[in-house]
Amino acid sequence: MTSPWRRARRCSIAVVHGDAARSADERAVVMRMTRRAVGALGGMDKLVQPGDSVVIKPNIAWVWGPEMAANTNPWVVAALVEMCREAGAGSVRVMDNTIAKDPSRSYGASGIAEAAAAAGAEAPYVDRSRAVELPVPGGYELESWPFCREFIDADLCDVLINVPILKDHGTSRLSIGLKNAFGMVAGDRGRLHPQIHRKMPDLHRVIRVDLTVMDCYRVLRTHGPTGGTLEDVDNSREGARRVVASRDPVAVDAYGSHMFGFGPGDIGFVENAEEAGLGTADWRSLGVLEQEV
Repeated sequence: MTSPWRRARRCSIAVVHGDAARSADERAVVMRMTRRAVGALGGMDKLVQPGDSVVIKPNIAWVWGPEMAANTNPWVVAALVEMCREAGAGSVRVMDNTIAKDPSRSYGASGIAEAAAAAGAEAPYVDRSRAVELPVPGGYELESWPFCREFIDADLCDVLINVPILKDHGTSRLSIGLKNAFGMVAGDRGRLHPQIHRKMPDLHRVIRVDLTVMDCYRVLRTHGPTGGTLEDVDNSREGARRVVASRDPVAVDAYGSHMFGFGPGDIGFVENAEEAGLGTADWRSLGVLEQEV
């Protein structure tokens, strides 16, 4: 069944500001921000239908806690799980094909596995052995690539929610939603780095994300994607402390680029993704639904 969200022609982009410093309860504030962002777009029940299998794809790549801003904030993930359950999802799975051979360390250190389980989701590891080589229609650089079934198989995933954290990246300049697809594919991902700004959109010619929710409650400004010191992290209300959501994946990445001071033409993968018809880089044209928590 095609949901009203997936049929709709016009997208919006929701930007919710908030700060746990006022209440000293990060969990409550971040979850409220996430709920507000999705609610501004019409609510999760407009996307998730009763019985749907939902896959939530955060960044769980690194063995750091939330304060280092290398992985998605666990409370953004928890709020999304709760909303999917409330909408009647038959199953909710939170997963990432991490760089590490043993994903248990980053699943644990990030706090995401625990938060997801407490909210009512499973947090399994991606089975790389089940990846399937698929053609990339109209690809700039890729003719085919092995994709993880968990994210692209209609029998396993009715709704795909991409939940990147906004951060600096040494190769692609930024890591946002389009880059988060690297955790949805298998194969030698090092081969994706040459011409990365063209290969990123290529992956999204196959992967179809229904909703992107960008965690920028904290922003890793330098030494990304791993970080490693608190000096790399922006905790300010001016430069961080936001949750951003849209059905348009390019608009979300363009907004994230804007937060780093870049225009859409400054970041190759944003420009190429728009050219490929994956969305618009003109995020302001969507109608910005801005709120404060």
